[in-house]
Amino acid sequence: MLLVGDVGGTHARFAIASRQGGRFVIEKFKVLEGDAYATFDDALAAYLGSAEVQPDAACVAIAGPVRGGKGHLTNRDWTVSEQALRVRFGIARALVVNDFLAMARSVPELPAEAFEALLAGEPVAGAPVLVAGPGTGFGVATLLPDGDHWRVISGEGGHMAYAPRTAQEHELATLLAREHGYVSNELVASGSGLEEVHAAFCEMYGVAYARMSPQEMRRRADAGEAIYQALIEVRALAVMGAVGDLALANGALGGVVLAGGVTERIADFLKTPKARTRFVSRGPMSEYLADCPVRLLHAPAAALVGAAAHFAQVQGI
Repeated sequence: MLLVGDVGGTHARFAIASRQGGRFVIEKFKVLEGDAYATFDDALAAYLGSAEVQPDAACVAIAGPVRGGKGHLTNRDWTVSEQALRVRFGIARALVVNDFLAMARSVPELPAEAFEALLAGEPVAGAPVLVAGPGTGFGVATLLPDGDHWRVISGEGGHMAYAPRTAQEHELATLLAREHGYVSNELVASGSGLEEVHAAFCEMYGVAYARMSPQEMRRRADAGEAIYQALIEVRALAVMGAVGDLALANGALGGVVLAGGVTERIADFLKTPKARTRFVSRGPMSEYLADCPVRLLHAPAAALVGAAAHFAQVQGI
């Protein structure tokens, strides 16, 4: 019985995975609010109790760097370790991996209907595929074909420096740097940085700052309020600029897959001519990405499927 987990800054998702008919099937899927639990162990104990299961294997994907079988979430004060899974929960075979490693590994396992085309193009067979995007944080991984298997290179690419191009973006970066010093793509584009970006836009537009939900910002943008239309557009262009840089660096002509909750909420801003220009425009290398397709992943359990596939591949089962 394989427990799979996808643990981010906002939610912890758990399920039991099995392979049926050549595909991984997710059962007993449950989403827990991270704020309701002091530690990861508390959240997992709650899930196991409610699901009434005792798994003997686990692969838990977390939103943060993992070293030596242990990781700390970037946007929540939780630590997840293979040792704790074995000792506290009696799970004999345990893996802890980065969440975008699992997200990337899910891509070859999912059906075509899980993806929406954002920018048309033709993938190069055998080339790397970039999987990236903002949720609470900004995850990045590169998927590489490796014979009959897949290999994933994961890191912390979301923390690469933000690269403003317009006067408004330079002003935003200056205001964010005043408070943070270093301005990353995660700060500009992800949920964890939205409050700071909102405050900066209020200063730029000369309006009083008041805390506001992402849903209300989107409602106001749709109603025609210039400040919120500009805010969402800048975040979308930050995403497309970042993945364009990463695709260029990794030779990811197999295509780009965007994932993450923020990405889904601003999908229409990622389809515009401005978004395509931000992705493709790379000076003398602009033609390099001209035919690179960009797809949006719609699958709430994708990282759980990827965790199961990664576990099975590592274990040789």
